[in-house]
Amino acid sequence: AGIMPGMVLITLMTAYAIWANRHQPAQKMDWTELRSALREGIWAAIFPVILLGGIYSGYYSPTESAAIALVYALVVEFFVHREMTRGKYFNVVTETAKLGGALFPLIAVALSLNLVLTEYRVPAQMVDLVSAWIDSPIAFLVVINLLLLAVGAFMTTNEAILILGPILMPVAQAYGFHPVHFGIIMIVNLEIGYLTPPVGMNLMVAMVTFKQKFNELVMSVLPYIAIMVLGLIIISVVPWLSLGLL
Repeated sequence: AGIMPGMVLITLMTAYAIWANRHQPAQKMDWTELRSALREGIWAAIFPVILLGGIYSGYYSPTESAAIALVYALVVEFFVHREMTRGKYFNVVTETAKLGGALFPLIAVALSLNLVLTEYRVPAQMVDLVSAWIDSPIAFLVVINLLLLAVGAFMTTNEAILILGPILMPVAQAYGFHPVHFGIIMIVNLEIGYLTPPVGMNLMVAMVTFKQKFNELVMSVLPYIAIMVLGLIIISVVPWLSLGLL
């Protein structure tokens, strides 16, 4: 169900990238350089195949894939590329520990906010308020999208799905929305929340990883938030995009 909605978002972001870089000097395709790059990058190209193939085939969970990714990367760097040494490995582990140490307090604050919102039933009260004032499917779609965008800005995706999914699904079905279509709408909304302050997880990770100011990162992602919102509108009003391949 997510294939065509994903293609919509890819198409919109590709179009924006082409437009934003329209004044950049172009270079002709060098097929020799391409073949050389493919040979050098074949191990990196295999990487997502192993991870996603194992996850979707059921051999291991997404959490277990992290350990498999680490082992694969170490084998390739130590024995194939031969670029990793014991000294470099120590530095990599040290830098990773520093990154985690800087990131964990931010995540702890975000998860604490989730607990507070859940304890005081804020999401459920918002749903009750919305349901009491809606009398048409179109109004429901507009208000629910706004509600999910707001929730995504303050809660992480997993918690929002666990809390709001069981509450919103019966209401959505009562207004005539297919459960799969509504599920895609919900996921796209909450994914936008990963880029939306104040609890944008991707923004926090990028801030720590690339050592950039939070407000500068927020300004830099505004065009992409707008693109994803446009994609969300298209996905919301065209159910076939989510249901056409089922």
